[in-house]
Amino acid sequence: MVFAAFGYRRAIRLVTSFSVLALFNLASAGQGQLLAETAIAEESTSTTDPLENGASLGTVLHLPPNSVAQFNQQQLGANLPITQVGRDDVSPREPVELPSPESTASPPKDPNARLRIPPNFGEGFPIERVFIYVRNPSNDPKQEEDVRRQLANSFGIRAGGNFSPLLADRGLNQVQRLPFVESAEYRLYQSNLPGVVIVALLVNLKPQEVSQVPGPKPPRGMVISGKLRDFPTLYESDRSLVKLILNGGVGVFSDTNPWFGNPENFAPSSYQPKGTITWGEFYLEPGLAGITGLGNSPVYIYGGTSYTVSGTVQPDIFRTDSRFYGDIERLYGGFLVAKTGNPLVFNLSAGRQIFQLNQGFLFSQFSGSANALDRAASYSNPRTAYEMTVLSDLRWGDFRLQGFFLEPDELSVADSNTQYLGISAQYNNNQGVEAVLTYVGVPQSSRTYLLPDGERLTRQGLQVINPRLQLSPLFGVPGLWFQGEYAYEFNDRYSMSAQGGYLWLGYSVQNVRWQPSFSYRFAGFSGDNPKTASYERFDPLQASGLTDWLQGISLGKVYNNSNSFSHRVNFTVMPTSNFELSLDYYYRFADTLNNLGGNPALQTLKSSDLGHELLLIGRYYLSQNFLLQGVGSVAFPGSAIRLAVDNNTSPWVTLQVSLFMFF
Repeated sequence: MVFAAFGYRRAIRLVTSFSVLALFNLASAGQGQLLAETAIAEESTSTTDPLENGASLGTVLHLPPNSVAQFNQQQLGANLPITQVGRDDVSPREPVELPSPESTASPPKDPNARLRIPPNFGEGFPIERVFIYVRNPSNDPKQEEDVRRQLANSFGIRAGGNFSPLLADRGLNQVQRLPFVESAEYRLYQSNLPGVVIVALLVNLKPQEVSQVPGPKPPRGMVISGKLRDFPTLYESDRSLVKLILNGGVGVFSDTNPWFGNPENFAPSSYQPKGTITWGEFYLEPGLAGITGLGNSPVYIYGGTSYTVSGTVQPDIFRTDSRFYGDIERLYGGFLVAKTGNPLVFNLSAGRQIFQLNQGFLFSQFSGSANALDRAASYSNPRTAYEMTVLSDLRWGDFRLQGFFLEPDELSVADSNTQYLGISAQYNNNQGVEAVLTYVGVPQSSRTYLLPDGERLTRQGLQVINPRLQLSPLFGVPGLWFQGEYAYEFNDRYSMSAQGGYLWLGYSVQNVRWQPSFSYRFAGFSGDNPKTASYERFDPLQASGLTDWLQGISLGKVYNNSNSFSHRVNFTVMPTSNFELSLDYYYRFADTLNNLGGNPALQTLKSSDLGHELLLIGRYYLSQNFLLQGVGSVAFPGSAIRLAVDNNTSPWVTLQVSLFMFF
């Protein structure tokens, strides 16, 4: 309510003053909390998934979000070697409770280990937890605790923030240059919780700790060696890192009976695709990003830029022509103040970059930019950066205060000049508890809401209160988790009372082949009742994401997250360590029959039954740089869709195969 009480301009000054005050307090803050446990050696010693088999890797450090802020950053992958650990590399150890500055509790073994994913694939996603594994811990508990603390402070990645490959690379660089570290790598894992990732740092210590601090290691990278083997690192030193960006994708897509076989009524243009439409898409994003420290101070400056070329070959379901498009994707800069061992950290950035709030319920990193019409590659969705952002991030221990200004990169023919201004307070203890409260305001927008009498209300002045809670494990049951989120929307210019939210419960079976997991989500978004004085249709803002809030890859094209309820059931398995299969079932139904503001053919519904959809997604990671993804979907129109066009509909079938590249 800060923005509502003081006005948008005063709110910006308040956030700015608060951020400046934080800078002056950086030098005096204390040490953060560290919680540790020693796991039990198990039969399996494979490190394909160090979180699942972490018991054979030695001491595990559970890190609350203490010292380094996360920031949404330009994609920059870490092409790191993987060190395999065999049965002889570590010795079995009995569980030992290690002392902690603030707690003597030994957290349970993490149940959420899932599929290992490329760092760039996880960019922007919230970090559920951070773990540090010492593969060969010492027998001196005091020395071991000191080592773990130094590793944690040097790595600097904390739960609750958004994952940045650039910042993770910087943290790894600092860890590798510690005098007692022989080797280190970090790995990124997909959690069994939706839309979040797990970070693990794996460290081998030297046989005997070196007491003196070594001199600076020589710089490395393509600029120094002139060798392609150092790609994508151009230059890396004690305080600097510069990397090339090279992301891309190519895919073949096929839709049968698009727009439920009735494009005359449901398609967004005069083009009427019939039967089966098959086409190809591609995109390539080269760029450059880097971060460097200013002298010996705790201040770092960073930035990045990239250019995306995309294309659609053959007619798709939107247009008849092949098209190609190129434009700047990322262009941003910022500074980070992060002193090792200090729990207070500040980060400020601005420009074209991605942004995601929580799990994407209101703001998804996949909706910052439009991918349609002349921009091509609509299904591949290569453009995600907002046209303009200002992101402010302040951390203190387990707490995070985030301010954001966003301006989406919309199509020129549909540019609403919408701007968002928000502030979010978060608590994440890195042990499965996360609580967030967010306020969002819309100081500028030309988008309107249509009323039954023809009057239009403007989005400008919209305000949103958004609480969120995540618990994992739930009730102390390993593998059981819960997410819940709610949004209440109102407007200071007219009477508005809209709401949306969801409850999500899931369970991942432990110590079973294929690691099956199940989840159920109920979501609801209010519609407008014309008989009431208030406007009640929920505005979904920038919600998106194939596996998050695009509720059906086909149903979502004709019906968005307004005036609807949905049941979603998910079943996921991992046949191998790099292959995941996920099956989703959606059933969607309307809140009210008044659907003004939706698809033109569905402005007034004759039934609340919207439809059903089955969605199958397979992801096979060929390496940490290449992902092969297959998608299959069949959507069945409900009576609301069928009756709108006199039952002239057919099931909509979608098949997709894509290959993605991450560097």
